[in-house]
Amino acid sequence: MNRKILATLAFILLVGLIHAQDKFEMGLKAGFNSTSFNTAEDVSFNNNTFNNVKSDFKSGYILGAWSRFHLLGSLSLQPELYYSKKSGHTEFEEGTEETLSYYSWDLPILANFTILDLEVFKLYGLAGPAISFRAKEKAEFSDPIIAPENDNSNLLKSTNWNLQLGAGIEVMRFSLDARYEWGINEISTHKDFERKTKALMFSLGYRLF
Repeated sequence: MNRKILATLAFILLVGLIHAQDKFEMGLKAGFNSTSFNTAEDVSFNNNTFNNVKSDFKSGYILGAWSRFHLLGSLSLQPELYYSKKSGHTEFEEGTEETLSYYSWDLPILANFTILDLEVFKLYGLAGPAISFRAKEKAEFSDPIIAPENDNSNLLKSTNWNLQLGAGIEVMRFSLDARYEWGINEISTHKDFERKTKALMFSLGYRLF
């Protein structure tokens, strides 16, 4: 909770500093994602070893706000803050499966660069880091053998660093973008259970001012 508050305050402070400048935009966004908790093929936990582990994508959502500060030429700084649900499916062996959902506050700090600027629309690219602050998580297991020994334990770390790369189009006040997100750090709290996130995201934005 403290990290969520700090992230929100940092975003508000950044917006406040930028708002004093001339070229500033802000808007809302919503969309969906397809996420996988990319797990190593061979893992060990709860005194069990699994081989040929398979990770599959599941859908989730994002809902939040974005801001944009025009720096120079076609380059802008685009901080965002949104609430996200990322879900993934993992099959350890036949009949032994896990469905995991990770709810977080995400704070991307992206470079927005215009690729093509026409009268009817603008094409732009996006790239930069993003950090996720865990709000909660939910795990469902098909077999108690893979459930955590302590029901109150967290399977995923409280923060997750990512890289985002994507592109979008802007028409009047609306924008539509697609981006891919790579997890940088190991997100599992189990030392012998290697997994990182990867996600494909689509969002629709509306510029307020």
